[in-house]
Formats: sequence, C-alpha cells, structure tokens
Amino acid sequence: MTTTSTSPQPTPAATDRLFVKSRSGEARAISTDLWGIFFEDISSCADGGLASELVRNGAFEFSRRDGGSWGPFTGWTKTVPAGSAAAFAVSTSSPLAAENPHYVIAEIAKAPAYLDNAGYDGVTFTAGERYEFSIWAKVERDLNGGTPKATPIDVTLLDDAGDPAGGATVTAEPGDGEWHQLHASFEATRSAKAGRIRLTFAQAGVVAIDFISLEPARTSHGLKHMRADLVDVLADLHPRFMRFPGGCVAHGGIPDNMYRWKDSVGPVEHRRQDYNLWGYHQSKRIGYLEYLELCEALDMEPLPVLPAGVCCQNADGGPIPIPISEMDDYIREVLDLIDFCNGDETTEWGAKRIAWGHPKPFNLKYLGIGNEDKIDAVFEDRFGRIFDAVRREHPEIVVVGTVGPAPFGSDYDEGWRYATEAGVPIVDEHSYQAPSWWFKHLDHYDHANRKGPKVYLGEYGSWGTTLLNALSEAAIMGRMELNGDVVHMASYAPLFCKNGHAGWNPNLIYFDNEHIYRTNSYWVQRMFGLTPADVALPVDVEGDTVFDRPVAEQAGVAFGGASHARIRNIVLTDADGVEHPIADLETGSDVAGAARFEDCGVHVDSRAYSVRFTLEYLGSKGYWDNLGVRLGDVSGRDHYEFRIGQRNTNLMIVNDGFASGYADPVSYAAPLQAGDVLEVELHVEREGGHVVARVNGGVVADAREDGVREVRRTVSVARRSSTSGTSGTADGSGRDGVTYIRVVNAMAEPVRVELKSVLADVLDMPIDRPTADQPAPDLSAVPATILTGDPDSGKVGAASPNEPRRFDADLTGCAYTAPAWSFTVIELHD
Repeated sequence: MTTTSTSPQPTPAATDRLFVKSRSGEARAISTDLWGIFFEDISSCADGGLASELVRNGAFEFSRRDGGSWGPFTGWTKTVPAGSAAAFAVSTSSPLAAENPHYVIAEIAKAPAYLDNAGYDGVTFTAGERYEFSIWAKVERDLNGGTPKATPIDVTLLDDAGDPAGGATVTAEPGDGEWHQLHASFEATRSAKAGRIRLTFAQAGVVAIDFISLEPARTSHGLKHMRADLVDVLADLHPRFMRFPGGCVAHGGIPDNMYRWKDSVGPVEHRRQDYNLWGYHQSKRIGYLEYLELCEALDMEPLPVLPAGVCCQNADGGPIPIPISEMDDYIREVLDLIDFCNGDETTEWGAKRIAWGHPKPFNLKYLGIGNEDKIDAVFEDRFGRIFDAVRREHPEIVVVGTVGPAPFGSDYDEGWRYATEAGVPIVDEHSYQAPSWWFKHLDHYDHANRKGPKVYLGEYGSWGTTLLNALSEAAIMGRMELNGDVVHMASYAPLFCKNGHAGWNPNLIYFDNEHIYRTNSYWVQRMFGLTPADVALPVDVEGDTVFDRPVAEQAGVAFGGASHARIRNIVLTDADGVEHPIADLETGSDVAGAARFEDCGVHVDSRAYSVRFTLEYLGSKGYWDNLGVRLGDVSGRDHYEFRIGQRNTNLMIVNDGFASGYADPVSYAAPLQAGDVLEVELHVEREGGHVVARVNGGVVADAREDGVREVRRTVSVARRSSTSGTSGTADGSGRDGVTYIRVVNAMAEPVRVELKSVLADVLDMPIDRPTADQPAPDLSAVPATILTGDPDSGKVGAASPNEPRRFDADLTGCAYTAPAWSFTVIELHD
C-alpha cells in the first residue's frame, strides 16, 4: 500500500545539518531473523479476529470463569414463538468431547423454534461469498419416549434488517445414537454488517447439538480458519518469525490456566477451551497447528513460547510453580512439542501431526521458555530443568529465556545474571516506553556484551499511535539493526486489537468486522520488513541531533487517579524554603470528577521544589488502580508523576504526553491495604534532572537524568548483499545488492544530511573527483521511501493519515534534506 510519486513534497531549506561519516572496516553481521511479529490473544484478536469463525460460543462452553454473567447461551438468543412449544436444555451426560462437555438438547414439542447467534459484534457477510456450515448432532428419543425421528435443522443468514440472506438445511438422522457432523455450503444473497445466524427447528423432535460453525470459504495463502484480510496484512509486513501464544497468555494467571499446547491441536472438538487471562473466552480455534501452518505459509520461523514451570508473577500471592513431582511430565510435554514440529512417523507426536494432515515437518529452530517471570530460586530451578532437558535431547534447538517485563529492575538484572551463568543462547527483553525514553536510550544495545546471550526484544513499543511514536520506534530499530550481531530478533507488541475490545493500547493493527486500520507504527515496521539487511555499516553522525526540551518556568502539583484516598497536610515548598499549604482533598473514581488530575493552584519556581502530604488509602476498584501525584507543568505535556497503589508504585517522567519510568526504578513495592496511612515527600532538583521520593521517611526512588540527551535525529546504514527469498526494496521489486540509508528526523525543522563519505564508501569511488574511467554516478533520482506528517497525527483505533510514499531522492550534492517529522529509507542499488 505504499503510494508512489516522482519526488517528495517541497522541503523548506534546512539550516540544521548532519554530517555522516563512514567507519571503514567496522561492518557487523545482522541476524537474518531480525524483524518479526508476536501474536497473543489479547483484545479479542483471536476469536472474532484472526479466527474466521463467525459463530460465537458455538460449543456452549462459556462460563462465569470467562465473564461475570456468562454461561452456555452467551451469544445466543432462544425464541419460541406464540403457538409453539420448545425448550433448550444443557447437558453433559453424553458429550461429543469430554474436554468440552456441554451441549444443547433442543426439545421441540411443537415447531418452529429458533436459536439465533449474533457472532462477534454481529455477523458480517458479503453477497456472493460462499460460507461453510457444520454442526454436530445426535437425534434423541422424542419427548414421549417414542421412536427417534429424522430432524432437519435450517441454517439461515439474517441481514441487518432480519431478512433471510441465504442458507441451507442439514438433517440429523436417527440411527446408532452417536454424534455425527453435518455439513452444508451456501452463498450469501445479500450483505450485512451486523447480521445474525439462525438455526430453525421446523419439525417436532429431540436433537442434541454441539460445535456449530460457520466460516467464509475464502482464504488467504490457503489458510483455513483464518480471516483472509488479516492474514494479508501480516504478510505485507514480510516478517521473518512469529512468536506465539504469549506473553501472559502463555503462563496464565494460575497453573490450570497455563496455555498447554496439546490442548490446542487435533480435532477442534477435543481442544480444551479455557478462560483467557485478558478477561474473556478462548476456543483455541487457532491453536498450535494453525499457528505453525501460518508460519509456513508466510515463510516465518516459528517461535513458540512455553511456560517455564511457573505462572504469572502478578497473581495474588505471586507466581505459583508446577510441583516438582509433576515437572518430569511437564518436561516431557515440552519435548513432545519439538517432536510435533520436527518429528517423523517414528515419534508419537510427529505421527499425530502427520495423521492430522501435515506430513512435512515444520523445522522448528527456536523455543521460548518463560515470559516476564519473577527471577528467583524457584524460577531458576524450573527453568533449569527444562533448559537442561532440551539441550540434552535436542541440542539443535535454540532456547530463548526471559529477563522480566522492563529493561531495568531486579528481574532484568537477575535474569541477565542467570542467563549468562546458565549459557542461555538468547534472552527475551520487553520494553514499553515513551518516545522520549527511546530517544534518550538509543545506545541501549551499543555496549552489550558480545560474548553473552543474544537479545530478542520480544515486546516493545511506544505508548501511542502518533507519528512521533513511530519515529521513536524507527530510531531504535535503526540502532537495533546496527547492533544486529547482538539483537537477534525483535517484535512490536501487541500485534492486533479489535476495536471496542481493547485490553491494551496501543497496538500495531486495529480492526473491526469489516476493516483494518494500520497505524504509523505499522508502516515503520513494514518499511524495515521490506528492506531487510544482513550487514550493518556503522557511521558517525555529527551536527544538530539533540532536542533541547523547553522547561516551564513555574511548577505546580496535582492529584488524581482511580484509587480512593484522602490527601491531607499538603505543603508545596519552593527553593527558598517557603511553604505553601494546600487544602485537603480526595481522589478516586467514586468521588465525582476526582479521577481527573486537578491543578491545586499553587505554583513555584521549577528549578527546585518539594511537596509533602499524608496519604490515607481507602481502596481501589481495579487491579491496577493507583493514586497519582503530578509535579511540574501539571496541565501540560511535560511533567513528573509518582503513582502509588494496590499493586505497584512507580516514579514516571512524562514527555510529549507519554509516560515512562526512570532508569532507576522505584524500590517501594509494598501493596497498599485499605486504611493504610503513608507520609509521602517528593523532592525535585535541577528542573527534574534529579527526583527523590520518600515514603514514611525512607527513600524509595532516587532518579537522575542529568545530562541525558534526547537524540531525535538519526542516520543508520545497512546493506543487503543478496535479496534471494526476500523483497529487498520498499516496493517489493527484490533487486540484488542494495544499501539502505535510514534517516529519522523527529524535529520540527528540516535537516540537511551530508552523505559524501557514505556515498563514496558505498559506491567505492571518489564521487567528488570523477575521472574518465570513473565518471560521477547519476544521483539525481535515487529510489527512496518516506513516512512523514504531523507529529501528533494518528489516533488509537483509526488508520494513520500518513502512509509511506515512494519517490526519487536527488542526492546530486551528496546530501539529502530530510523533512521535519519524517522517516526516510534511501536505496542505493548495485
């Protein structure tokens, strides 16, 4: 979807300049698996999303574990018209599948009667498209104990007005008293955005039904059970690998909620359905087999993630491990997955894969063990047992470990220590940060230990969907590519979100039943995915790269958040020691308007100040609710926040309206209980360059950012020596031998990028001193791609107003003028 033009929009003359110089002899190899994707069933992106199934709760397995009032008929409407007599009962006495035992018995004394399914936010279908219907049925004795009778079941699509729009009839025949699957195929005669699926019981009788399914016949890449347009939008990213199924979904909230891969393969009726950690139901219609087939179809390396023998560390009481007595069985389960992926007919699970229709092995290379786990002795014991077994029985498998949820903190430090000592080949880092954090920490991997584990940045992203967010990601991706000898893989997260069901924001791709909404971040990922490199060519960049963030002269204080608390004895003290008392107040969602941050109305010089107060904690409604104290320009986009709550305590820096943690994390982690009283003091020096937080007299945070530069202009150079099997160019033409110059300008003024040294090195000629044998190359029309626009453009849930545009860059003067707020990829072809 990259648009094309012959030249970029006119760029104003640049007064700022960058001088880019090659570092000869310092080329670094880049992992060929660097850019990938991570699919986790979050924000309803599997059922009702990537899964093409249109029937919601077709197995009648929803329960209160999934939602507060959910049950077997969630998603269904039962209708018995006047003059009819019928009942729809639920039984588990003779199930089709013991793993999913609930089924419905339709007792039709006087027909007709109906079961309607509203799908996922309605059933969307298109006139002329073909749909495949199936249902498992078993005829029972009639209501009076008489001989069972053949029972027809009509399936009908109902459009938005409730009118029929195509359908078919299947008939459950009496006979052996066993379950039988019935099939029908039909075309929709009209379209609907929010239609329904109706089952009509038009004849008296008793029939048991289960696992009702309706899917579009149209597929992409031959992938059944997957929504074609969502497969296409993934294929357009040209990812090299795919991580699955989590994330938090992998380890679950408690042990019996861990994602066990064997529950997700084989006939769908026998896949044990479960509640989803993110607050809904998961059918496992897209399980491990479908995931592996997706990887195969899109030429991606699979990266499955299995629990490390422990569940989520955020569960009440902390992570719960699998008992030692059960670890041998669990380790066998891990090894069986490798056999399922790679084994032949001589292995138990290789034979099952073949029996289920996939004779070729999937050639699994990577295996993730653990996700954001608490790194303690219990974790090390469970992980170590699994790791040792995999190394012993499958030395060809590259194990990916875990080092916690952030690029700092105890889990990060301890995780790296343990992984290094244990010899884990790759570790999975996670980092969700504000744009300013990325711009300040572009050197995060520059000084990595080249002899230790490689890095997989498995979950990362900037806290928003604006162009500024995407430009910060482009900048760190350029540095990851430069350090591609250490950063082996990276994947933005989360990948998908269904509009109206967000459990996490932002996401790379938003969608509804009809449309896909690509974000600015999506386009950046695609620009890298279409231009993969295998060698990084380090360069030195000098000039106007640093953004000098303006600081408000006056600072204030504001309180807010969803936790219910009384705030007393509030005093704001200025640099001269003058105290400014502030009236007592309350926060909390049950206090009208108090969830908002309200400026207390007292302001002091921003160079140095402090605030102290007494906090009486009265409780929270939500799991992550907290009290927030905002300091600095409290009504603007740049300030500081101290957040304290039931689950966690954080000191945050907010720039451009996006928050992220300081490099020095908060050490106060005691969970608050209703009735707790805390004395809190926050002290700010050097306009926020140094912030100290105290609780009950003890220092819980001592955060410094003195001298940290926000580098908002970057240039990186990488080369693809051969594009065999890859696209190689941003337009997908796939020509061999190409060098990419990637330029990020995340500032409000254009910048002239001087490239003479780079061009001479790449083209291997003195371009400023041409000779008869070596004439000057024609650099007047060098192919390039640019993403640019307003830095604040791009909203959650909506398509980015900006799209990459192809153009011919004029490098005649050995320079390129990068427009304000832009990411450019210039291609120098051999």
